[in-house]
Amino acid sequence: MLTFPSTSAIHGFVAIISLPMGRSILARVPVQVPQVLYSRYVWLCEKEDSLRAGFSSPIPTPKASTNPSAKPPNISIGDDNPARIQTNFYKHLHISPLKNPTIERHYANLTLSILSQLYGKNCDCEKPNLVFHKLKKRPTSARCSNCHKQVSITSKTPFAGCKLPLGYISYILHDAILQYPKVVTSAEIAKKLNLPYKSAYYLKRRLQALTSMMNEKIRTKVYNELRKEYDDAPFTLPNNEDLRPILKGKSVASADVVVLYSSSLKANKYRSRRFRTGSSSIYLSNKLGGEQKGVMVHTIGIKGRHSFYKSIPLTRQEYLTSDLDKTIPRNTPLFTDEGYKFIWDRKNHKMVNHSKKSKNPRYNLSRERWVSKEGVTSNIAEGRNNLLKGSFRSYGYISPKWSQAYLSEISFYGNLRFEEGLARLLFTGFGESGDASIVGKSDALCGRRDLNSSAFLRI
Repeated sequence: MLTFPSTSAIHGFVAIISLPMGRSILARVPVQVPQVLYSRYVWLCEKEDSLRAGFSSPIPTPKASTNPSAKPPNISIGDDNPARIQTNFYKHLHISPLKNPTIERHYANLTLSILSQLYGKNCDCEKPNLVFHKLKKRPTSARCSNCHKQVSITSKTPFAGCKLPLGYISYILHDAILQYPKVVTSAEIAKKLNLPYKSAYYLKRRLQALTSMMNEKIRTKVYNELRKEYDDAPFTLPNNEDLRPILKGKSVASADVVVLYSSSLKANKYRSRRFRTGSSSIYLSNKLGGEQKGVMVHTIGIKGRHSFYKSIPLTRQEYLTSDLDKTIPRNTPLFTDEGYKFIWDRKNHKMVNHSKKSKNPRYNLSRERWVSKEGVTSNIAEGRNNLLKGSFRSYGYISPKWSQAYLSEISFYGNLRFEEGLARLLFTGFGESGDASIVGKSDALCGRRDLNSSAFLRI
């Protein structure tokens, strides 16, 4: 028997026992847990009692006994996977702060204030003044103190018909903003809020719909700012001249393409991967149906400013030019690699050759393949691609059908750093007058039935 001194007994661990003559067997042996772990559990119970002092409805907590012969909490370890521990002990390590009524009411009021300003929720009287929490058992409705008209705050928003407490929305939204560039997965939401995975999954879907709408408004705002900057004083970049002094202090855009979750040859039964003479790493072999498995992303980054991502099926001219025309005005300086040779109507478009050979016979490739002598580089977009790949490792895998929703979400969290008024609205509930109704009343209905892939493709 494997034992430790000064321990409490917990049985049911699978271990490898060595036998004479170099043999070994896999057997269940009783294992002792050190007293330090049991003392930690007692301390957590006492700490939890102090945290629950402010709760309105006490939740039963296992009390630690002072009897030395008392049995410790039952910890069961799976037979097939000893690392998978399922125990009530770990449930007390994740106590949601929203169990406190004061904190939950704060986030609920913040959610109502955010939605009412983003979607322009108001009555039609001369002096509208919406008051929250005035209708019993209807937390999503508000009443005007002047005309007494009732207005639903969540109707025609992504949270229409949501049965979860309102405080969950702004709480997870704040968590996702503060954790950027790390993403918040559905499993993490379920763990933090003590929710079933399915409820956490649909909560993330609703947040993705909200962030996608706000990100499109930011895209339109950035497009108008760039057009005003370069259309008022148009200029043409010279050839064979250092561009860095000319572009100092100006907005410069860069574009590139990156692949996420590509399909390997092993997934294609080691067949060649060719699909319509385009990028093959995200598609299965034609003999296997040619289904898209990976995600191809077109990245547009502005130096020191915003970044936008678009999920595309192929690196064709029609997909790339459509995204560029929607995000970057034609007079804006645009730096890319030589994969954008088809661009002919942008006079300030410059390319860098990533395969440029060195003139020195001692080296194969030139240093100018990253930054040319003129200062042309695509490192702006490639840096965003590196951040994107690092962030999406937390998901493990996402379907191409939902890829645009995930891309718009992380794009919004990154762009929020440059939108001071909108960030103030999301954290305090009070934004500038220009931020009111940033999404607007004219948007389509966003109930649960609209949380599908086609809705994100239309955005």
